Parts: sequence; C-alpha cells; structure tokens
Amino acid sequence: LSNLLLLNLCKTKSFSSKMKAHKKEGCNKMRIRAFPMNMDESYVESTWELLRGAIQKIQIQNNSVLSFEELYRNAYTLVLHKHGDKLYNGLREVITEHLQKKIRMDVLKAMKNSNFLEVLNDAWNEHTTSMIMIRDILMYMDRVYVSQHSVDPVYDLGLILFRDEVIRYDGIRDNLSNTLLNMIMAERHGEAVHMLSVKNACLMLMALGIHARTVYEEDFENPFLQQSAEFFREEGLRYLSENNAGAYIQKVQQRINEESIRARHYLDAMTEVKIIKVLEEELISKNLRIIVDMENSGVVHMLTQDRYEDLNAMYVLLRRVPNGLTVMSSAMSNYLRQQGTALVHELTNGISTSPVQFIENLLSLKSRFDKFLSQAFENDSLFRRVISSDFEYFLNLNPSSPEYLSLFIDDKLKKGSKAMSESDLENVMDRAMILFRHLQEKDVFERYYKQHLAKRLLHTRSLADDAEKSVIAKLRMECGCHFTSKIEGMFKDMQLSATINESIRNMKDEHPEFALPIDFSASVLTTGFWPTQGSVIRCILPSAANEAFEKFKFFYLSSHSGRILNLQPQLGTADLHAEFYPPSSSSNPKQKKHKHILCVSTYQMCILMLFNKSNQYTYKEIVEQTAIPEKDLKRALLSLIFGKSTQQVLCRESKGAASTGDRLPVLHEEDVFRVNEEFSSRLFRVKIQTLLAKGETVPEQRETRGKIEEERKLEVEAAIVRIMKSRQRLGHTVLLNEIVNQLKHRFMPSPIMIKKRIECLIERDYLSRDPSDYNIESFQEVARLLGVDLMRSDENWQSLLACLPSGKVVLIRSMCGWLFFLAALFSVCVLSLLADYNEQILYDDLLRGYNILERPVSNCSKPLVVLLELVLFQIVDVEEKNQLIQTNIWLKFTWYDYNLKWNPEEYGGISDVRFPAGKIWKPDVLLYNNVDPNFDPYYPSNLVVYSDGKINWIPPAIVRSSCKMDVTWFPFDDQTCCLKFGSWTYNDRKLVLEQGGNGWDMSEYIENGEWLLVVSQFTTADYPVRRTVKLYECCPDEPYSDVKYCLHIRRRTLYYGFNLIIPSLLISLMTLLGFILPVESGEKLTLEITILLSVCVFLTMVSQMTPSTSEAVSLIGVFFSSHMIVVSASVVFNVIVLNLHYRTQDTHRMGVWTRKVLLDWFPRILLMRRPLKSNSNIHSDIRNDSEPLLNCKETSIQRTNEICQLLEQLIADVRYIREFVKNEEEEQEARNDWKFAAMVVDRICLIAFSFVILVSTIGIFSSSPHITV
Repeated sequence: LSNLLLLNLCKTKSFSSKMKAHKKEGCNKMRIRAFPMNMDESYVESTWELLRGAIQKIQIQNNSVLSFEELYRNAYTLVLHKHGDKLYNGLREVITEHLQKKIRMDVLKAMKNSNFLEVLNDAWNEHTTSMIMIRDILMYMDRVYVSQHSVDPVYDLGLILFRDEVIRYDGIRDNLSNTLLNMIMAERHGEAVHMLSVKNACLMLMALGIHARTVYEEDFENPFLQQSAEFFREEGLRYLSENNAGAYIQKVQQRINEESIRARHYLDAMTEVKIIKVLEEELISKNLRIIVDMENSGVVHMLTQDRYEDLNAMYVLLRRVPNGLTVMSSAMSNYLRQQGTALVHELTNGISTSPVQFIENLLSLKSRFDKFLSQAFENDSLFRRVISSDFEYFLNLNPSSPEYLSLFIDDKLKKGSKAMSESDLENVMDRAMILFRHLQEKDVFERYYKQHLAKRLLHTRSLADDAEKSVIAKLRMECGCHFTSKIEGMFKDMQLSATINESIRNMKDEHPEFALPIDFSASVLTTGFWPTQGSVIRCILPSAANEAFEKFKFFYLSSHSGRILNLQPQLGTADLHAEFYPPSSSSNPKQKKHKHILCVSTYQMCILMLFNKSNQYTYKEIVEQTAIPEKDLKRALLSLIFGKSTQQVLCRESKGAASTGDRLPVLHEEDVFRVNEEFSSRLFRVKIQTLLAKGETVPEQRETRGKIEEERKLEVEAAIVRIMKSRQRLGHTVLLNEIVNQLKHRFMPSPIMIKKRIECLIERDYLSRDPSDYNIESFQEVARLLGVDLMRSDENWQSLLACLPSGKVVLIRSMCGWLFFLAALFSVCVLSLLADYNEQILYDDLLRGYNILERPVSNCSKPLVVLLELVLFQIVDVEEKNQLIQTNIWLKFTWYDYNLKWNPEEYGGISDVRFPAGKIWKPDVLLYNNVDPNFDPYYPSNLVVYSDGKINWIPPAIVRSSCKMDVTWFPFDDQTCCLKFGSWTYNDRKLVLEQGGNGWDMSEYIENGEWLLVVSQFTTADYPVRRTVKLYECCPDEPYSDVKYCLHIRRRTLYYGFNLIIPSLLISLMTLLGFILPVESGEKLTLEITILLSVCVFLTMVSQMTPSTSEAVSLIGVFFSSHMIVVSASVVFNVIVLNLHYRTQDTHRMGVWTRKVLLDWFPRILLMRRPLKSNSNIHSDIRNDSEPLLNCKETSIQRTNEICQLLEQLIADVRYIREFVKNEEEEQEARNDWKFAAMVVDRICLIAFSFVILVSTIGIFSSSPHITV
C-alpha cells in the first residue's frame, strides 16, 4: 500500500504541468477513482434484504424503528462497491409491487363509492411521503449512480411508477377525468361540491408530469376545455334568446369572473388563460355582431339613449377579443356619420339656415361624443381616431364649412354678441379649433377668416384684442406661423394707423393746413395682408370727406415716400348727424324736429349726403352722382328703405319691383327716393345695418373658389419645385405622396391637379421625364439650361432669368446687350445651385458605410492622437466652502479621421463640411475632476471636417470642477485650480491625448471682478499645462493619458478692504476715544460698551462674507479676533480707570511705590503736569494745644472771670475748626492723587492701545504674501 501511494504521488508530481494545462482549457475538477475492492455476494444480498425490508416498512408507514444512519450507510456501501444497479432495480420492483397490490386495489375499490377522489388523494400523499424518505436514504445513489447511468432519480421513479401503475391503469384514468369534469359542471349549475379534492387531483396530475404538463393536459385539461366550449356555446344561445344586449353583457361578465375564480383557486394558472380564451371565443367572438347590432339594445340604442354605463360594460367586454372594439367602433362610426350627415343635409335643404347654428350643432355633437369617449370608451385611441375621422368626413361634406366656421368665430368675437365670460369664450374657441383641425380646406378658412376679421377691426366690432390674439395663437399652433403671418400683419396695420391718426391730430395746432374739416380717421392697409380689391374703386365722396381724405393722403405720402394710397370705400363707416322734421298734424301742430346720429357705411353716407342738396333723387341720379358700383349701391339703398314706415331712413316710390335669383329686389332707374320725415327711434344713436347674407351667394362662392384654385396651383407648383430640388429624381407615385404630405395641412390637392401642374412645369422646363422610364421625373438643372441658345424667344429669356433675384431681373432686362455681365450673373446662380447639390452628394458619400462606433484609424494597433486646447472665456464662480471652481471654457479637439477624406475637385471645390455631434465618431474625453451632476457638460456643437480628414470640434462648456482651496491668507490668498481631461474608455495605447497649442488661450478671456488671473506665478515644475500617463487600480495593465490645464488665480482685495478691513479698523480706533473722554462726563464706559456692541453686530455681517471652512484660520479671521480682543480689553481698562478715579482716603490708601510710579515717574515720562495745590493752611502761633491761651489768676478781679471763660470756649471752637479743615484738605489731596493716577493710567492705555492696534494691524497684513487691489 505504501508503494502504491508513493507511485501515485510521483505520478501527481510528474503530471503537474499537464494538470495546469488541463485547467487552463476549462476543466477545474480531477476525479480520483477508488481502489477496486471485492465484496462477498452474501454480504450484498443481506444488505439489500435489510434495505428492502426498510423500504417496505416505510411504504406502510411503519418507520419509527428504522435507523436513517444505518440505512444510508448500507446504501452507500452497495453503490460504492458497484452494486448500484441491484439497488436501483430492486427499488423499482419493491415500489411496483406495493403500487399493484396495495394502492391500486384501494383505488379500484373506491371507484364504486363516492369517495374516489379522497381515497386517491390519500394514496397519493402516502406515496409521495414514503418516496421522500426513500429518496433521503438513497441520496448517495441519486448523486452517483443516477448521474452516471442517466436513469430517473429515486423520487421521479416513484412518480413515474405511480402514474403508470395507478393513474393510467384501465378504468382509473377515465373515472378520474369524468369525476373531475362532473364536479366542475355541478358547481357551474350551482351545486355544492368539495372543490378541494379537485384542486388536489389537479396538483397530483401536474406533479406526475415531472416538470411538464403532459399528464395534466392529456388526462384533464383537454377534455375540460372541450366540455367547457360546448357548455358555453349552449349557454350563449340561451342568454341571447332570453336577454337584451345589456343583460347579456352582464351575464357574460359574471360567467368570466366565476370561471376566472375557479381556475385561479383550483386549477393550474395556465388553465385559467385557456378557459377564459374558450369562453371569450364562444360567448363573445361568435356572437359579436349580434351583440353590437341587437335591435333596441345594441350600440345604436345605447348611443341614442346616452347609456354610458352600458356602453362602458360593452367596451370592457368586447376589448377582450381581437376584433371586438373594431366592430363596436364601426357601429358607433355609422351612427355618428348619420348624425353628422343629417346636420349637413338640414343646412343644404334649408331646414336650418344659420351657419352659426350649424357649427354650434356640430360642437354639441362633438361634446356629446367626447363625453362618450371619456366615460364609456375610457379614452381609447381607436375610438378617438374613429370620432376624429367621422367628424372630418361629414364636416367636409359641406363645401361651405370653412366659411361657416369663420362666421361662427366671427359671431363669438364681435361686440354685442351673447355675453360670455373670458373662460367660456376660451373654451368655445378651443372647441372651434377642434373642428378647424378636421377641415381639409384650411386655406379657404383663412380667406374667409381674413374677411371677417377685417370687418371686425375696421368697424371696431372686435370684442377684445386679447381674444383675437388668443385665436391667432391657436391657429399658429395648428398650422404654423406662415398661416397667421398675414393675419398678424392686419393687427400691425391697425396699430400703425392709430399712430398716424394721432400724429395728424396733434399737428393741427402747429400746421393749420392739416386741420381736417370733419372728425376723420383712416386705416392704412397693406396690400396682401387684407382681403381688399387690387383695383381702384371709383366713388364720389362728399366734399368734406373728400377734402379730409386728400389732406390725410398728402400727410401720409409726405412722410412715406414711394407708396400709393388707393381708397377702399366699401370697408369704411361714417357717423351722420341727422335732423328729421315730421309734418305737423291736427293733434300736434307744433311737433318739434328730432335729431339722431346715424351709423352708416361709406356708401350709405354718400347717398344720404345727397339729400342735403335736394329733397328727392331717382335711382339713376344716385348712380350718376355717387359712382357706386351697382351691386353695392343696391345693398346700401335696400338697407335704407327696408323696415317699418317709421324705421325707414328713405322712402321709395316705384312702379314695381321684382326679385331675382340673387335675393336682391330690382331697382328701376325711375324709382324715386326721398327722406322719410316720419323716421323715429327710441335710441339717439341708430345703427343702420347693410343687408348682407349670412353666407356668400352662389356667384360669390364661385368667384371665391376661382381665386382659391389659382392660389392652390401656385402652392402645388412651389411644393413640386421644393421636393424635386432636394430629391432631384423621383418616381411619379412617390412625388404625389410627397406633395400631399407637404400640402395636407392647408388643403388636399387632387391627383388631377398635381398631374396638371407637373405637366405645366415640364412645359416650362422646370422638370423633365426620364426617357427610359416615363414614370420618373427629374429636376431640370440650371447647368443644362445654359446650353440653350441665348438667341431664343423672350419666353425663354424669362425662364432663364427665373433663377435670379427679382431685383436683378429688371436690371438685366435693361442691359440685355451686355451679354458678358449676363453670363457672369448666370454663373453665380449656377454655382450656388451646384454647390448645394455637390454638398449633398458629399454628405451621402462620406456617411455611406461609416460606423460611428469604430475608432478612425487605418491600423487597429496604432493609437489615435487627439489634440486638446482650451480657450478660457470666463471664471464664473469660486466656491471656497465646497472646494469648487466654475469656469466657462471652449474646448478645441483636433484629430484625423481617415474615413472622411475626399478630393475637393471632385465635389465642386468643397474643402470643409459640418456634421452634427452624433453623426460621426468623436473621442470620449471627459473632465476627470468634474463635480457637476451632468457629467458631460459639452454643448453638442457641429464638427468641422476638412478634406484631408482633419476634424475640429469646438464645443463650449460651463464646467464645475473640484479645486483644493487654501484660505490661510484670505482675503490676500492665491489659489491653483486644475482641469484634468482624459479619455474615459480608451487607454493610451488606443487614444493619445496631447496638448494642443501653447497652453491656455486667453484671447477671449473676460476679467473676473473677484479673482485676478496670474500666469507669471507658474514655475517650470508647475507649468499650467501638463500631460501625464497614469495607471489606475481598476485597470492596472492599461495606462491612461490625461492633460491637466491649471489656473493660478489671486483674489482682488479692494472689496474686502473697503467693506471689511477699513470699517473694522475704524471701529477699533474708536476705542481710543474712551481713554481721551474725561471721567466726569459719565459716558466713558457707555462709549466703550457701545463700541463693543458695534463690533459684535459688524462681525455678524463679516461672517457671511468670509469662507466657511475649518481647515485653517484665515488672515482676516486673525485680524478680526485681535481687534475683538482689543475692544474687549478697552472695556476692562476703562473699568479700572473708573475704579481709580472714584477712590478715597477712607477706602484706599495709596502706597509709596504706587505714588512714586503713578504720581512721580510716569507723569515725567508722559510729560503730564499735575494741577497746583491751593495754599489754605492755617498757621497757628499756639505752640501747645494743652497749655491755656489765657491765664486768669484766682486773685484777679472777679468780674473778669466770665470773660476768661468765654475766651477759652472760643479758643476750643477755633481749635476744632482747624482740625476739621485740616482733615478735609488731607482727604481732598488724597482724592486728587487718585484722580491724577487715573489720568495717568488713561494716558498709558491710550498710548498702549494705539500702539497695539497699529502694530497688530501692520503685523498681520504685512505677513500676507501680497496685497492686490
């Protein structure tokens, strides 16, 4: 054995290199086979019998006496000694025998009883439990023998045998399927069924499939789906015969819920999907048309009766099936089209004559179906499209819809219309825009809208300018600014006209010749903006009006040279002051005249002003004296003669009047008109309306249509030329589609119109057909036109000149003899067109096959060199607290792309082109120390590509980068901040990033108000631009190159000097005033405390202006702290001075050294002179106070005794007075000494604090490396 182990060890060492190579190839395991050992057959049999008995006891639930460890060891021994086949086959026999003799017999007996599923479920549970225990005992066989021999695992073997011997046995299989189906059917009919047994049986069938559904599908699911389909089919027929559509939908929905709950709780999850699909097919799909079209209850009935809930229930049900919503929306579409078509027919048949009412009916219908859409159809996109399509259909059935919609908007925006709030008006306009969106002929609407807007503006009938501008904004949003440009021009004309009228009114004082005879105002209308007639309309104005117009015309043309004013009287209005003299009657012989202001049109003014000259006129005379066009004259006269007798301004005497098809009575030349003196009105201001039809008459419509058709021809031709100029060559069908797509926002051109316009352009040599393919048109290039003989007809000259600007055409036609100049201008035009064409070809050639993901190098092993140059535009901000700097820079990247080279001579001399940032490859160079959330701050500017492959990309950027800030010398500090750029994914072997230029480009730099850019401070070691190659921990084998651009900036201190340093120094110097102020003033301490409070208040402002950082104490912080200490110390010393000043001899006695220092030495040093002492000492000649001053002997005369006593009393009083005065003088001298000492201390503090303030200030700021203003 030792020799064998030594041999194996040697083999292991000798094949170590092979094992390593084997591992590299992907194999990480080495199997060491056990030594073959022989085992006695009797021992094998005894071991198997032991295991067999244990397995049988487990099957009959008698496993309490078994030892799991012993059984596992025996099974392990058999498998280990190559007897696994005996163990596996023996296990199969034991399980099969148990299933045949025990479990199958129990199940067969239960088939005759009602507890079949319970018995089967118990047998299944016992079998699975025993198989789990058996699997645990034979775990080693499962892991070794089963995997080596590719047989079923132990547990799966038990399931397979249970399936084959029990479930698939004759009779059991069919009985199981029938029992499950019958129980489910019974529950559908409302019977009480134990569904838990059904659930357990389904779980059993799913488990028997062993990771598949085959057993479950074959034995239960397929028969279940077939039976359910038949049941649902019969149930659907019964529901349809007994219920209407609403009830049918409810019952089907209820059935869906029941089936879903049953399948979810008791069946497999996939069965739920299948059974619901079968139900939908049988109850919904096959009866779809019947449900939708059911009489008196289908979709049409629900829409008619506004049954929102029923419609929503149908919508929810039908969206389950593929074509359900399509059928339902089709039914709704038919109903909606009937309703809309009926509204159109009512208008065309004369039932409804009001265009405004027609639009209101359409809006009401739209609101109704919008409500259906939101409440019934849940804003479904299909129904939304159908509703929009239907409205577009019947709205465009009536060719007058654009005019009627414009009339509707005009009615809402006119003064005097039905009162509406601003929000209501906005809502109405929004709804009107919905109809406008459905109009196909938006150009027709534009024409009518301009006509109606012109009347509102000129007759001042507009409700409000804000409302008008709001409508214009909505039109601009729908059709673009080109659609509303002329409408906006109309508003500008009205504003300019108001300015001109105001100017001429203000000039009448300085220039009386401009004084107008009447109150006259004119509106100057730009031709092309307004729907006016191009020709001059003849109309003889009254003399006063004509004089006013001529003066206005002279004034306007004198200030606007080169313009022509043509009168448009059909658009004007006038206010006439009229007096009526009614004839006297017997009842009222003195009836007075009455006055009115008549608001009339210009034509009506011309007619009425005639009657100031004569009492009556014939129709012929009015025509001759006014020169008004006959059609307009009829309308004006009829407006004056219609109405009741008291409402007619003019009376007519006629021999007869017939009506014609244009709805206007015929006026004869012999008709006589006179003023109606009986005219009366309750209003002083009477408005005479001109008779106008609500819509255009048939001839007017025909005329308008003709003008629109002519304009459409030009628009179609312009679209064709635009398309063909960009595409050069197109098939006929593709060209038709392109034209329709371009013009559908204004109108829908017919194919016939497009074909005619194409033929017209071909005849005029703008297009040509391909000779090889008649269906392909190509753009006729100007270069081909140059080959035409110049000596052709004038038509050819005009076609040749069409490519030139209009201003040059006139010039060329006047110099047609100068053929050289003509050829030069032609060459300019041709070159411009060919340059555009060559540039387009160049773009196509460069991008053909170009891959923006591919690094543009000819050899993948070579690196791509990218040059980076920075242009410093501005230092935006420096944040000391966050250690950030924000700069505005321009980055200039330069590299060569070998895929983007071309020969300029082959493309018309084009040497450079521009590409958007996302079209070609560009380096992923980023700012490494970026702190902005937008990690790529570059603006996506265009890339300039040159013919040699050189690419320049100069994106501007505002970057925020990290910068280490040192605020020790704030505000006299310098900072060095660097911008580190490098590629994010390309290492130095693939992309070499190098410096471009000579460092920073400062040519565009804008000085910063706070920071001064210092370039001269850089040394060789700290040059402002450095390139480094570095290895990062993430990629230790890949060097990455980066370029670092550094900025040395210095803070400007002028702001801090004036706002921080000087105010703080002045406040500190004010503390010296406390030492100068006398103590007797009583304000000494008050002044110092006030200064201290001022410093504290000032520091609150200073703290907001200084950097918030704790890394270092700034210079200005030291300065403020020192001054704060000085001010605080001044308060303390002033308290000491006050204490010295108010000391007395009783409380404090001055020491000898204190007297010498404060009263002798410092006064001499400080040159202080003490005040002189007053000489008030009382000198006494009395030598001894004890001896008597008067000696009176006893022998003296008795009468002198009293005198002696009196004198002694007087002498005692004098002695007391002397002592009192002496004490007072000593106390006063002591107080004076303390006061003088206080003065000396004041002087010492004044000098000391002055010295400290100046020295500290100079010392602090002199330590700064620099002071820059």
